[in-house]
Amino acid sequence: MSLSTVLRVLGRNDGEVHSVFRTGSRVYGTATAASDEDFVAVLTRRDAKQDLAFSPGVNVVVHGLDTFRDAIAEHSVFALECLFLSPEHRLKEARPPFPFKLDRKKLAASAASRSASDFKKAGARFDEAPEASKKKLFHALRVPLFAVQIVETGAIHDYGAATPYWREILADERLDWEPYRATYGPLRERLCARLAALASRR
Repeated sequence: MSLSTVLRVLGRNDGEVHSVFRTGSRVYGTATAASDEDFVAVLTRRDAKQDLAFSPGVNVVVHGLDTFRDAIAEHSVFALECLFLSPEHRLKEARPPFPFKLDRKKLAASAASRSASDFKKAGARFDEAPEASKKKLFHALRVPLFAVQIVETGAIHDYGAATPYWREILADERLDWEPYRATYGPLRERLCARLAALASRR
Protein backbone atom coordinates (compact mmCIF):
# COMPACT_ATOMS: atom_id res chain seq x y z
CA MET A 1 0.00 0.00 0.00
CA SER A 2 1.30 3.43 -0.94
CA LEU A 3 1.82 6.59 1.07
CA SER A 4 -0.84 8.32 -1.03
CA THR A 5 -3.43 5.79 0.16
CA VAL A 6 -2.58 6.45 3.80
CA LEU A 7 -2.76 10.20 3.20
CA ARG A 8 -6.20 9.71 1.66
CA VAL A 9 -7.39 7.75 4.71
CA LEU A 10 -6.06 10.52 6.94
CA GLY A 11 -7.55 13.28 4.82
CA ARG A 12 -4.17 15.05 4.94
CA ASN A 13 -1.66 16.29 2.42
CA ASP A 14 1.97 15.24 2.43
CA GLY A 15 3.16 18.41 4.14
CA GLU A 16 0.92 17.72 7.15
CA VAL A 17 2.43 14.30 7.80
CA HIS A 18 5.88 13.94 9.32
CA SER A 19 6.34 10.15 8.99
CA VAL A 20 4.41 6.94 8.29
CA PHE A 21 5.28 3.43 9.45
CA ARG A 22 3.69 0.09 8.58
CA THR A 23 2.92 -2.00 11.65
CA GLY A 24 0.90 -5.04 12.60
CA SER A 25 0.47 -8.42 10.98
CA ARG A 26 2.16 -7.55 7.69
CA VAL A 27 5.32 -6.72 9.61
CA TYR A 28 5.07 -9.60 12.10
CA GLY A 29 4.47 -12.19 9.38
CA THR A 30 1.05 -13.19 10.70
CA ALA A 31 -1.11 -11.66 7.95
CA THR A 32 -3.64 -13.56 5.89
CA ALA A 33 -5.30 -12.44 2.66
CA ALA A 34 -8.12 -11.01 4.77
CA SER A 35 -5.90 -9.05 7.17
CA ASP A 36 -6.23 -5.29 7.41
CA GLU A 37 -3.20 -3.08 6.82
CA ASP A 38 -2.01 -1.20 9.90
CA PHE A 39 0.02 2.00 10.09
CA VAL A 40 1.31 4.61 12.48
CA ALA A 41 1.24 8.15 11.11
CA VAL A 42 2.94 11.05 12.88
CA LEU A 43 1.61 14.48 11.98
CA THR A 44 3.86 17.51 11.70
CA ARG A 45 1.80 19.36 14.29
CA ARG A 46 3.39 19.03 17.71
CA ASP A 47 0.12 19.51 19.58
CA ALA A 48 -2.01 17.06 17.58
CA LYS A 49 -3.72 14.55 19.85
CA GLN A 50 -3.45 10.80 19.47
CA ASP A 51 -6.28 9.50 17.33
CA LEU A 52 -7.41 6.66 15.04
CA ALA A 53 -8.35 6.74 11.36
CA PHE A 54 -10.08 3.96 9.48
CA SER A 55 -10.99 2.98 5.96
CA PRO A 56 -12.05 -0.46 4.66
CA GLY A 57 -9.03 -2.69 5.21
CA VAL A 58 -6.85 0.10 6.63
CA ASN A 59 -6.25 1.14 10.24
CA VAL A 60 -4.05 4.11 11.16
CA VAL A 61 -2.90 5.13 14.63
CA VAL A 62 -2.35 8.89 14.40
CA HIS A 63 0.11 10.79 16.58
CA GLY A 64 1.29 14.35 16.80
CA LEU A 65 5.02 14.90 17.15
CA ASP A 66 4.73 15.42 20.89
CA THR A 67 2.56 12.38 21.63
CA PHE A 68 4.84 10.12 19.57
CA ARG A 69 7.96 11.47 21.23
CA ASP A 70 6.28 10.96 24.60
CA ALA A 71 5.48 7.34 23.69
CA ILE A 72 9.13 6.76 22.77
CA ALA A 73 10.28 8.39 26.00
CA GLU A 74 7.94 6.13 27.95
CA HIS A 75 9.44 3.12 26.12
CA SER A 76 6.15 1.97 24.63
CA VAL A 77 7.05 -1.07 22.54
CA PHE A 78 4.32 -0.12 20.06
CA ALA A 79 6.14 3.15 19.40
CA LEU A 80 9.65 1.70 19.57
CA GLU A 81 8.91 -0.96 16.96
CA CYS A 82 8.45 1.85 14.42
CA LEU A 83 12.03 3.00 14.96
CA PHE A 84 13.71 -0.24 13.87
CA LEU A 85 11.65 -1.14 10.81
CA SER A 86 13.35 -2.11 7.57
CA PRO A 87 13.07 0.47 4.77
CA GLU A 88 10.18 -1.23 2.95
CA HIS A 89 7.95 -0.63 6.00
CA ARG A 90 8.79 3.08 6.25
CA LEU A 91 6.35 4.75 3.90
CA LYS A 92 7.67 8.17 4.88
CA GLU A 93 10.96 8.48 6.73
CA ALA A 94 11.30 10.52 9.90
CA ARG A 95 13.86 13.22 9.13
CA PRO A 96 15.76 13.59 11.33
CA PRO A 97 15.20 10.19 12.96
CA PHE A 98 13.40 10.20 16.29
CA PRO A 99 15.94 10.16 19.13
CA PHE A 100 15.82 7.25 21.54
CA LYS A 101 17.99 6.60 24.59
CA LEU A 102 17.45 3.16 26.05
CA ASP A 103 16.55 2.90 29.72
CA ARG A 104 16.49 -0.87 30.22
CA LYS A 105 14.52 -0.82 33.47
CA LYS A 106 11.93 1.56 32.06
CA LEU A 107 11.53 -0.64 28.99
CA ALA A 108 11.15 -3.78 31.11
CA ALA A 109 8.50 -2.14 33.27
CA SER A 110 6.60 -0.72 30.29
CA ALA A 111 6.64 -4.00 28.36
CA ALA A 112 5.64 -6.09 31.38
CA SER A 113 2.74 -3.75 32.15
CA ARG A 114 1.46 -3.84 28.58
CA SER A 115 1.86 -7.60 28.40
CA ALA A 116 -0.08 -8.10 31.64
CA SER A 117 -2.84 -5.79 30.41
CA ASP A 118 -3.20 -7.62 27.10
CA PHE A 119 -3.22 -11.01 28.85
CA LYS A 120 -5.93 -9.85 31.26
CA LYS A 121 -8.05 -8.48 28.40
CA ALA A 122 -7.64 -11.75 26.47
CA GLY A 123 -9.06 -13.72 29.39
CA ALA A 124 -11.84 -11.27 30.19
CA ARG A 125 -13.43 -11.40 26.72
CA PHE A 126 -12.47 -14.85 25.49
CA ASP A 127 -15.97 -16.35 25.75
CA GLU A 128 -17.62 -13.56 23.76
CA ALA A 129 -14.80 -12.69 21.33
CA PRO A 130 -12.31 -15.57 21.03
CA GLU A 131 -10.69 -14.30 17.80
CA ALA A 132 -9.95 -10.84 19.19
CA SER A 133 -8.84 -12.37 22.47
CA LYS A 134 -6.38 -14.66 20.70
CA LYS A 135 -4.81 -11.56 19.15
CA LYS A 136 -4.50 -9.98 22.59
CA LEU A 137 -2.85 -13.15 23.85
CA PHE A 138 -0.39 -13.02 20.95
CA HIS A 139 0.49 -9.41 21.78
CA ALA A 140 0.97 -10.35 25.44
CA LEU A 141 3.82 -12.59 24.25
CA ARG A 142 5.08 -10.43 21.40
CA VAL A 143 5.68 -7.30 23.47
CA PRO A 144 8.16 -8.83 25.94
CA LEU A 145 9.87 -10.72 23.11
CA PHE A 146 10.45 -7.45 21.26
CA ALA A 147 11.60 -5.77 24.47
CA VAL A 148 14.14 -8.55 25.10
CA GLN A 149 15.65 -7.92 21.67
CA ILE A 150 15.96 -4.20 22.38
CA VAL A 151 17.60 -4.79 25.76
CA GLU A 152 20.01 -7.35 24.32
CA THR A 153 20.96 -5.61 21.07
CA GLY A 154 19.58 -2.08 21.13
CA ALA A 155 17.07 -2.78 18.34
CA ILE A 156 14.40 -5.17 17.07
CA HIS A 157 15.94 -7.48 14.49
CA ASP A 158 13.28 -10.20 14.31
CA TYR A 159 9.72 -8.94 13.98
CA GLY A 160 8.58 -12.52 13.52
CA ALA A 161 9.88 -13.68 16.91
CA ALA A 162 6.37 -14.37 18.25
CA THR A 163 4.93 -15.75 15.00
CA PRO A 164 5.30 -19.43 16.01
CA TYR A 165 3.20 -18.72 19.10
CA TRP A 166 0.56 -17.03 16.95
CA ARG A 167 0.32 -20.07 14.71
CA GLU A 168 -0.15 -22.31 17.74
CA ILE A 169 -2.79 -20.04 19.23
CA LEU A 170 -4.64 -19.66 15.94
CA ALA A 171 -4.69 -23.40 15.28
CA ASP A 172 -6.07 -24.20 18.74
CA GLU A 173 -9.83 -24.70 18.38
CA ARG A 174 -10.66 -24.85 22.08
CA LEU A 175 -13.25 -22.26 23.13
CA ASP A 176 -12.42 -22.19 26.84
CA TRP A 177 -9.90 -19.65 28.14
CA GLU A 178 -8.49 -21.94 30.84
CA PRO A 179 -6.19 -24.10 28.66
CA TYR A 180 -4.79 -20.98 27.00
CA ARG A 181 -4.19 -19.41 30.40
CA ALA A 182 -2.52 -22.57 31.67
CA THR A 183 -0.24 -22.84 28.62
CA TYR A 184 0.64 -19.24 27.86
CA GLY A 185 0.37 -17.61 31.27
CA PRO A 186 3.55 -19.24 32.62
CA LEU A 187 5.30 -18.60 29.28
CA ARG A 188 4.43 -14.91 29.48
CA GLU A 189 5.68 -14.75 33.04
CA ARG A 190 8.97 -16.40 32.06
CA LEU A 191 9.45 -13.92 29.22
CA CYS A 192 8.82 -10.98 31.54
CA ALA A 193 11.13 -12.46 34.19
CA ARG A 194 13.87 -12.88 31.59
CA LEU A 195 13.35 -9.29 30.49
CA ALA A 196 13.57 -8.03 34.06
CA ALA A 197 16.75 -10.03 34.68
CA LEU A 198 18.38 -8.66 31.54
CA ALA A 199 17.34 -5.12 32.41
CA SER A 200 18.88 -5.33 35.88
CA ARG A 201 22.30 -6.44 34.66
CA ARG A 202 25.14 -3.94 34.80
